[in-house]
Amino acid sequence: MSSSSSTSNNFSITEPKTQWLEVILLWIAGISAAMQFAKFSVSFDGLLEHYQMGATSTGAALSAVGIAGLVFGVSAGMIASRVGYLKVLVGALLLGGCLSLIQSTLPPFNLLFVTRMLEGFSQLGVVVAAPTLIAKLSAPQHKSLTMGIWGTFFGVAFALCGWAGKNILDQYGLQTLFLSHGVFITTIGVVLFFKLRKNPVLDLVPVTEMQDGFLRQMIKIYRNPRALLPSCVFLFYTCTLVSVLTYVPGLIGDSTLQKLMMVVLPLISTSGTFLAGAIAQYLMRPQRVALMAYFGVASSAVVLSLISGSAELFCVVVGVMVLFLGMVPGSALAMIPTLARNPSEQAQGYGLLAQFGNIGATVGPPTFATAIAIYGLSGLVILILCICCFGVLFSLWAGRIKAVL
Repeated sequence: MSSSSSTSNNFSITEPKTQWLEVILLWIAGISAAMQFAKFSVSFDGLLEHYQMGATSTGAALSAVGIAGLVFGVSAGMIASRVGYLKVLVGALLLGGCLSLIQSTLPPFNLLFVTRMLEGFSQLGVVVAAPTLIAKLSAPQHKSLTMGIWGTFFGVAFALCGWAGKNILDQYGLQTLFLSHGVFITTIGVVLFFKLRKNPVLDLVPVTEMQDGFLRQMIKIYRNPRALLPSCVFLFYTCTLVSVLTYVPGLIGDSTLQKLMMVVLPLISTSGTFLAGAIAQYLMRPQRVALMAYFGVASSAVVLSLISGSAELFCVVVGVMVLFLGMVPGSALAMIPTLARNPSEQAQGYGLLAQFGNIGATVGPPTFATAIAIYGLSGLVILILCICCFGVLFSLWAGRIKAVL
């Protein structure tokens, strides 16, 4: 029997009960990895002051974590399926811990930048391996729900860093913030290793076929609609959400409401992601949830263009729009285990998701900034409507693929 068919058989023999403790630990691992973005976001002013490198260079250090996902997203999924998901996950978490400890010494800026680029590989390893393991540890009737929980890790990481991280930063400084993160991510890596290393459900046969060649296999992944379409649905979400969270508060006239929205909007987005997981679990297929979410975003954008004068009403409509936007990643993540035929295909799907997510986060903000600068609120609304058209198109296309039961 070939290794690929063994993998497929392993995949179909699913544990009847969801292992909730292990799922939550893997979710916490995702939070610790997302904090690699959040810790630099919350300490941006402190880094500017310490290194005196200017906003552009410091901003580049903030976004350097995304470079690995942008370039190596797909190959990470292929490597994880060969090396083993648990090895990749634990290795990525321990690497992240080591890099945070180096950062806690506040090294020269060039070395700091290198650690940020290497953190990208740590982050990528976690976002490819952890959801694959979560899906494997979930009973079929809970997969959409556990993927919805997983999808909240990014927003939760930013909320935690905005609260606990800011307090650590204000009281103890940059070094303690980075040291705390290093201890946290290392601890969760060690705990997961001992908790999961003898788990029979995760005893997957690595995929070893190499006869096609690396490049040919990558092209094959891009041509596989089961891996590609959830990532396309996700792309238009990252393109929009980062920009909306960054620029929309600036369109609110009231400064108090501006500050409030900067805290509230990420939490609303996270609620939407969890809500989408629950709806995909109990009410409708994930593809339908994505379709509903994009229609909701488009409708909210149209209403936004009709509102004038009331800052409070503007905030409410933006909140509704962000709730619908937050539902997109929950549905995209739930699509992957629904459509994938084996764990290898799942890991490829998560790798593509990471890559497309980074593309969206890179391309979106400058595009939205230009549209808003030239056309104001109208530019924002028109761009959102165009993006929603693509989101609806890919959601409909994904809906035509039959789920693997």
